[in-house]
Amino acid sequence: MKEYRFRQLFIRCPIRMFLLVFLVGTSCKTYHKVDWIKPNIPVEERSKYFEPRQLSRISEGDDLFVLTKDSVSYDITYSEVRNDSIQGLFTQKNNRRLKVPIETGVPISEIYILKVKRVNFWASFGAVATIPLFVWAYFQMNPIRIGFSGI
Repeated sequence: MKEYRFRQLFIRCPIRMFLLVFLVGTSCKTYHKVDWIKPNIPVEERSKYFEPRQLSRISEGDDLFVLTKDSVSYDITYSEVRNDSIQGLFTQKNNRRLKVPIETGVPISEIYILKVKRVNFWASFGAVATIPLFVWAYFQMNPIRIGFSGI
């Protein structure tokens, strides 16, 4: 019964199989709150929201997600802090990719949440482990039959 259910869910519907592999395979890098990245900060000192001290934990070239107090979100490739604003290459605004990336800044006083993109070990491990497992399961359910016919 379990074998049939697996076959019904994934093998007979290749779109589900493709989506599963795609989602697992693209989840290797995720956004983390700045206080949660390595080196670890004690739990008592961590903050849910942006604090200027967090800027010392990011470095040039980091991919940032910035949410401002007026609910505008940006994806930024960080370059520096200048004139009390985060400077960098802006690639998205409100989840819409900009046609031409803009080199500009966001005032520090307007930042509500700051996250940095890092490799997610468990998602990477899951992708490495599950993709071969699903390929193996697929071929267990649908063996390749090679034969000669019509000779």
